[in-house]
Amino acid sequence: MNKVTGFMGAALLAGGMLAGCSADSENATPEEETVEETAAPEEQPEVTEVEETETGQADETAENTAEDTAGTASDAADNAAEEVDGAVEQAEDSLGDAADAVEEGAADMGEAVEDGANEVKENVENAGEESSEATEATGTFNGLADPHTVEIEVDGVPAAYQVEADSDMMAKFEAMEPGENVTFVYVENGEQLVINEVK
Repeated sequence: MNKVTGFMGAALLAGGMLAGCSADSENATPEEETVEETAAPEEQPEVTEVEETETGQADETAENTAEDTAGTASDAADNAAEEVDGAVEQAEDSLGDAADAVEEGAADMGEAVEDGANEVKENVENAGEESSEATEATGTFNGLADPHTVEIEVDGVPAAYQVEADSDMMAKFEAMEPGENVTFVYVENGEQLVINEVK
């Protein structure tokens, strides 16, 4: 696109130069005609030869100027194309740098998330170690809520207790009938009540 525009500009410039040269030769013609009118009829053929020579030189000058202008326009178009290529390379480099920065930021975020997950895991482990003392209770077994939760009513208040799935304790609860009395030992782990032993 830039080369086409450059060539069009060169053609317009060359046309302007040719028009200027032809205007100069037209202005020169009346002076020569004045000379012809004052000169003797015998001298007219010589003046015509001079006119033809000057017109030929003007045409050659115009052609040379047009070629030089076209060459200059072509060079300018080539320079503009090189500048555009340079700008494109700089833009690509900038995009590459931006992509690298985003990648580094994502890696940093990933590390932060991983560190946060490890910290939460440690807090949960510590909470299990720091949980309150075990409490022994006796209540009425109401049934299984899911594979790791049982409902037991203690002092008239039903509560859900967590039991390790597929454990011996869970097998004991699965064998019980709703309404049976059960004695068990549990701990409070945050908001959860976790049964450690069934008696």
